[in-house]
Amino acid sequence: MNESNISKYPSQRAGYSAVAVMTLAQVFAFIDRQIPAMLVEPIKQDFSLNDSQIALLGGAAFSIFYAIMALPIGYAVDRYKRVNVLGTGIFVWSLMTTLAGLANSFGRLFGARIGVAVGEAVMAPVSVSLVSDYFPQNKQGKPMGIITAGVYIGIGTTLIGGGYLIDYLTDIGGITIPGIGYFKPWQATFLVVGIPGILISIAAFLLHEPRRLGLSKQFDDTKKVNIFSHLKQNKSTLFPMFGGLIFMALIFYSFTFWAPSMMVRTYGLSLTEVGFTLGIITIISSILGTICSGATVDYLRTRGHSDAPIRTAMYACIFAMPAICFAPLVQSLVISWILIAVYLFFISSFAPLGLLAVSGISSNEVKGQMAAVHAFLMMAFGLSLGPQITAFFTDFIIQDAAQLGLAVSLTGGFVLPIATMFFWISQRRYQKTYDELSS
Repeated sequence: MNESNISKYPSQRAGYSAVAVMTLAQVFAFIDRQIPAMLVEPIKQDFSLNDSQIALLGGAAFSIFYAIMALPIGYAVDRYKRVNVLGTGIFVWSLMTTLAGLANSFGRLFGARIGVAVGEAVMAPVSVSLVSDYFPQNKQGKPMGIITAGVYIGIGTTLIGGGYLIDYLTDIGGITIPGIGYFKPWQATFLVVGIPGILISIAAFLLHEPRRLGLSKQFDDTKKVNIFSHLKQNKSTLFPMFGGLIFMALIFYSFTFWAPSMMVRTYGLSLTEVGFTLGIITIISSILGTICSGATVDYLRTRGHSDAPIRTAMYACIFAMPAICFAPLVQSLVISWILIAVYLFFISSFAPLGLLAVSGISSNEVKGQMAAVHAFLMMAFGLSLGPQITAFFTDFIIQDAAQLGLAVSLTGGFVLPIATMFFWISQRRYQKTYDELSS
């Protein structure tokens, strides 16, 4: 693909219109994904559940089905009109979030959460495929950074606003919709956060579908060009690359899961205090981190560094390491928050850098599927194992739940050097694969 031929690409207005819709979709995807964590107690009480059953709603019901569905959705992205796949995914997860408000049993609520996972699995493959055809290679970092910033806006919004929304609906005793019936506060919460996504899905269907670029001559010959041959041919590059991204994801998901409890146990704060401060820091620091990392990739590619996503990820790990290791251990609460902000600035870059790294060494006929493989690995290993590593340190090494901060510090000190090593190994191999594909 000749990147100098800018006329191949749609107008910037069309490109950034799509970026705006995908960013909004990411915001509400993560609000819909995170909101059950704010509704644990009322759901437990209504359905007489135990902690293990509640954990299924936030864990297995989402991560397993997200990981499984990412692969066939990636195939659909590479074969069908992508804006339709995007619109359908947004509509499905938003509808399922809304239907969770109608659930009158644990089984139906579990099914609704599976539906949310299936819908949200479209985001990674669609965004990678569309951005690669809306923008030249050396201008993809910024839009990808903006889109993935929606992740942290969603997380921060849930931390800050979720509690206030639930408190308000609790104060007014829920809501009654004429012709439908009464909804308890937790049910009304699902309705409120699910409906906006349905409107966003309409905007997605109306987006301009860009022409697919960089297709090989064997696009229609699935025996010659498919995800399995691509993985096999590039395994020496992909193994260390995915290894680094998985270990980077381990500390990201571990911190995301344990941070509120860590600050409560370490500094004696209330969950409300933690949620507000951590939400503000997450929105500001993580958004800056994702956008800056994307811009850094664009700059390095312009300067001839084809390994830009890997190089940037490696240095992000190096700079995040001291911040996460010391943040839970310092006595000053202010310094701890500052270190957390620094850590989030660097570690949050794993989302855009991972997608940019995958896109850079994937031809267009497998780009969506490769993004799906990336999403599968991040869910199957990063989300599933990250919180467990920290719990292992707490339960079996330190054997003191009050020392959760030390366990988080040990997790960072363990996984980030390994991630750095994998990226260091991957650099030269990635550059060779990138150059071969570009030629």
